[in-house]
Amino acid sequence: MYQRVMAIIGIISDYLADEVDLFEQEEEIVDDLVSLGFDFPEIETAFGWIANLSQGKELNLNLLDLEPESDFQRHFSLEERQVLSAGARSWLSKLRQMDIVDQIVVEDILDQAMMLGGSHIGIEDIKVISTMVIVVGHLDSVIRERFLDFLENDQEIVFH
Repeated sequence: MYQRVMAIIGIISDYLADEVDLFEQEEEIVDDLVSLGFDFPEIETAFGWIANLSQGKELNLNLLDLEPESDFQRHFSLEERQVLSAGARSWLSKLRQMDIVDQIVVEDILDQAMMLGGSHIGIEDIKVISTMVIVVGHLDSVIRERFLDFLENDQEIVFH
């Protein structure tokens, strides 16, 4: 079920990229997802994850009010190392080291990835999760634009 929910989240991120209001167009999006062969429990799980994501931002921002020094290196917990592939961890570290996102965003991404409960989250999964965290839940438009520019350039490198 995890892979199918991730696929739904990826499809929903495409709607967000087109600036579609998810909750205003929810019925049409659900119809599209059903026509693609997804089940209601999978769709509900994906929408629930997105709803939790958009509601949980303020709490994390209040809890993490200090930004670490620029030479800060995040150490992943045993659980995070077991769930996140080396590529996914490396990609998150790269985002932070290049100052694309701040540490609060990295923690939000990790929280959401761990909430999904998959047994193995690869680089493509963490990119989808990161996009959703930043596009749906992050209020800072500068970070959002910086991330989307980075993601676009990252894709161009992959395809060339």
